[in-house]
Amino acid sequence: MDFIASYTGIIEKEIQTLDYPASPETLYLPQRYILESNGKRIRPILVLMACGLCGKNPDKAIPAGVAVELIHNFTLLHDDIMDQAVSRRGKDTVHIKWNVATAILAGDGMFTQALLQLHRLPDSVDFKLLNKIFLEGINKVCEGQALDMEFGDRLDVTVDEYLTMIYGKTAALIKVSLQMGGIVAEASNETTDRLGELGASLGVAFQIQDDLLDVLADPEKFGKKRGGDISEGKKTFLMVKTLECCTEKERMWLIGKLSDRPMQQDDVQTVIDLYENYGIIESAHTLMDHYYKKASDILNGFADSSYKRDLQQLINYLRNREF
Repeated sequence: MDFIASYTGIIEKEIQTLDYPASPETLYLPQRYILESNGKRIRPILVLMACGLCGKNPDKAIPAGVAVELIHNFTLLHDDIMDQAVSRRGKDTVHIKWNVATAILAGDGMFTQALLQLHRLPDSVDFKLLNKIFLEGINKVCEGQALDMEFGDRLDVTVDEYLTMIYGKTAALIKVSLQMGGIVAEASNETTDRLGELGASLGVAFQIQDDLLDVLADPEKFGKKRGGDISEGKKTFLMVKTLECCTEKERMWLIGKLSDRPMQQDDVQTVIDLYENYGIIESAHTLMDHYYKKASDILNGFADSSYKRDLQQLINYLRNREF
């Protein structure tokens, strides 16, 4: 990740300067706590890269990058509550370290702080358009999360529905990150749309890859136990395709296991075997590669620059996360 060290340094420095008063401690301390965890800052880095890609100094987009990172962490705070997660990035989640009410309020505070960051942007930026894109993206994230929750007890989720869900839950904020960088750089609407398409493709590829990593990655490197999504009954691409492809007998067995969560580890391994037997893992790889290639193809349409090269290297880095 050395090639993005300069971008990361800019964002980290800015986050360190955020004004979090000492009081009330229960509002501001949890916000500092989650921001000090080991996040990769991919979304704000994309904001800066997109601004540079469109011909302007990325420093101009720093407030937009910080706003995106604050919103990302806001979603994590609330997502952890809904998932009843006990850890995040190797640390206790906020609602575990404090309590649910504190975590909700801390998230609300980060949402507000994110919107305030946008007011630090130069007057030359089309604030109305930027704010619209930002808020629409956040709403898409909420829609995706709602669909993910609705899928919990459904056994007839289709691949198209799954893709719609991850377009919101995962891809929307990555799309917005690139679009905001373009808007700050005063790029044309056509260019901003291309950046959005690039971000959406990158986000979908990233989520499908996460589905694969859940069953293929080294748990110590990935930071999660193998088959955690299966154990929790999540409707990943792998699970949805398997429910479509398996025999009726296998489907009935799988439905029974999905209704009795968390699934036992022996049963998790049986599900992974089904993924392999029906070529589902290969199908997921193919779909992931399709979306990563689509993102790279769109990027190829931009003029050559160090920012273009950095963004391609970032896409390559994400694509090659260890299985």
